[in-house]
Amino acid sequence: MPKLGSHRVLAMGRRATLFVWRRLRRNWWLDRTCIAFLAIIGIVFGLSYYFMNVMANVASKRSKLIEDALGTRYTLPDVFFEFIGAVELLWMTDMFDALMFVPTALLVAWHERPWRVVSRLLLAWGLASLIRITTVAITSVPDPRPSCQYVQGNVFTAFSLHRCGDAIYSGHTLIFVVCAMVWTSFAPKNIVGRVLTTCAWGLCVAGSLIVIANRAHYTIDVLLAWYIAPGAWYTVAWFWYWHITKKGRLLRIEFPVEVGRHRDADSPEMCQRRRVQLGLTSDGTPYDPIAMYLNALHGGADLTPPRQSADVQFIDEKDGSPESSDLLELPDSSCAVDVGGTSRDRTLP
Repeated sequence: MPKLGSHRVLAMGRRATLFVWRRLRRNWWLDRTCIAFLAIIGIVFGLSYYFMNVMANVASKRSKLIEDALGTRYTLPDVFFEFIGAVELLWMTDMFDALMFVPTALLVAWHERPWRVVSRLLLAWGLASLIRITTVAITSVPDPRPSCQYVQGNVFTAFSLHRCGDAIYSGHTLIFVVCAMVWTSFAPKNIVGRVLTTCAWGLCVAGSLIVIANRAHYTIDVLLAWYIAPGAWYTVAWFWYWHITKKGRLLRIEFPVEVGRHRDADSPEMCQRRRVQLGLTSDGTPYDPIAMYLNALHGGADLTPPRQSADVQFIDEKDGSPESSDLLELPDSSCAVDVGGTSRDRTLP
C-alpha cells in the first residue's frame, strides 16, 4: 500500500475534527433550561445511588446481627442453586457490568438525540434505585455466599461491591437490564441494530446466570431486577412522552436539530407528520384548536396548525440550520373554520 503523505493525514484529521464539531453543535448543544434539567437529574440520581449504598450497608450490619444471634451462617434453599454449580469468580459479575455499560455509552455518544437517551437512562436507573432503597434493608435474609464480608465502619461512608446482606434485589442485574432496554429503544432500526440489541439481551441473560452461579444473589433477587427495571423504564417513557414530548418542552433535548426530527436521514415530510401527530408547530409550541378558532373569529393572528403542506422546514446539510426561504406559507387573508361538521371560508378583517 502506498504511504499517505503528511498533507493527506492532516486533511483527514481536519475533516474528522470538523465532523465531530458539527455533530457536537447540532446534537449536543444545550440551552440553560436543559442544562438545569440535566443537573437536577444528575443530582437526584447521585443521591439515590448514595442512599442505596447506605441502605445496603445497613442491611449488611443487620445480617451480621442475625448471624451472631443464631451462632451460624446458613443459606436459604434456592431451585437455581441446585442446577447451577457454585463458582468463585466474582470479578465476572463486574466484567459483565462493563460489557453492558461501555457499548451502551458508545451508543449514546453516536445517537442523534444523545441527551434524550441520557435523561431516560438516568431517570429509569434512578427510579429503580429508589425502589431498591426501600427493599434492600427492610427484610434481612441470610447471604447466599458463605465467603462474603460484612461491612465495617460507618454506614454513610463505607463502600463495597460484594458485601453480606446486600440481597434484595440485584443491583448488577439492574444495570444489565437497563442497558438492554436502552438498546431496545434507541438502537438503529436496521439489521445491525437488531443484531446488537439481540447480543445485548444475550449478555443480559448470561450476566444474570453468572450472578447466580457466583452466589452473589438469590434467584429471586435476579428475577425482581428483571421485573422492576423494565417497569421503571416504561414508566419513565410514559411520563416523558406525555409531559415532555407532547407539550413541546426541553426541545434541545427532545429535538436538538428540528422539531419532529429523530434522525438526520429523516425527510422533511416525515418530520412534518410527526409534528402533526404530536400537535406541535414547527417551533415546538403546542397548538390549541379552540384557541385558534376563537382567535380567527376575532381577527387575531394566524395560528394555523401544522399541515402536511405547510410549515415544512428543510435543513441545510452544511450547518443544520433551517432556511427561511424554504418555508411554505399559507395565505394570510383567509382560513377555513369548521363549525358543526361543515367547512366554510371566512375572510379575516
